[in-house]
Amino acid sequence: MTNTQTRTAGIPQGIIIVLVSILPMMAVITLMPVVPTLRNHFKDVPYIETLAPFVISAPGLCVALFGPYAGFLADKIGRRKLLIIFSILYGIGGVIPFFVESFSALIVGRLILGIGEAFILTISNILLGDYFEQSKRNTWLMIQSIIGPVFGFFVITGSGQLASIGWQYPFLLYAVTLVIPIGAYFFIFEPTQKAPSVANVQSGNFQFSQKALVKVFFTTFIASVLYYVYTLHFSLALDKIGISDPKEVGKITAVASLMLPLGAVLFKLLGTKSNRIQFGLMFSMIGIGLIGVGISTNLSSVMTSAIIQQIGCGMAIPVLIAFGLRSVPTEYRGRGMGIWSSGFFLGLSVSPFVVGFVRNVTGDILNAFVVFGVICLVMVVVNYIFDKE
Repeated sequence: MTNTQTRTAGIPQGIIIVLVSILPMMAVITLMPVVPTLRNHFKDVPYIETLAPFVISAPGLCVALFGPYAGFLADKIGRRKLLIIFSILYGIGGVIPFFVESFSALIVGRLILGIGEAFILTISNILLGDYFEQSKRNTWLMIQSIIGPVFGFFVITGSGQLASIGWQYPFLLYAVTLVIPIGAYFFIFEPTQKAPSVANVQSGNFQFSQKALVKVFFTTFIASVLYYVYTLHFSLALDKIGISDPKEVGKITAVASLMLPLGAVLFKLLGTKSNRIQFGLMFSMIGIGLIGVGISTNLSSVMTSAIIQQIGCGMAIPVLIAFGLRSVPTEYRGRGMGIWSSGFFLGLSVSPFVVGFVRNVTGDILNAFVVFGVICLVMVVVNYIFDKE
């Protein structure tokens, strides 16, 4: 199918973008039930206690490193071809570990998947801005945020079942993703876009875009660090409160996560409001939830706090993506969303270390939750003062 500049995007394009946007989550959650099995299978590999979890996080590091390059190339040579090529690369990298017995080959496969992820995540966000005006864009962001948790439930369940057969079998789930480049070939078209002109650079628009890129990066990075405080450490907080039974922890986490779609709907309702309102409500709910978890002493209080926090987290991804798309001029959208991807996944990568540092300083994980909750509330004030939108 040839590229065109006259087509109008609709439901098929929106569905492809939503499916592509789920793949980064799939890169992580598919292997969550597999880490103990991997550790046991490769027990003779030096430092396997550290390297086994790295199997999950390795693609995220690739996104942080290659996201800006993906955005730059998308602006230079277009979106469609890159999306098709790198979604194929994602699928190939995903299934490689099924066919190997070497731990180093497994890591290579994960890094290949991560490079593919960097491009498809960046380009799917770019196309969301290219194809749809703000109202429809917000609708697709809401759909994306609702479908993600549901999809994740089935992926984790399936992965756990496959892991009971053998450590390699969950990697077969990535073969399903190879249908996406087929859909992209038939339904994704190259949007109308303006390349940065010499006149824009000379007139100062390029400088403006550079400032906007810096703003997008640091806002997304800080929000990502705070976003993952709960996601990566909630089970440790529950253990500190005295809730350590895995079934109980899983039940509490699952019930609270049901609020994520509600946060996405809340974003849709506030989609036309200013950054002050969107970020203010998002950081307020995440902050209140974190503080609540940190001071909880029983099940009912921690559950209430987790529910509030998860509503805020449900808002977070669509708020951040919409912010990135609004902040950068259209001709620099590729670069903008590449920087966005880098900031978000760098935040994911460093969040455990930041939390670990604060936990050591404050004495335990519950105190750390309170500190990060207060930081979220400070971000509400900072955003209100400095955001001129």
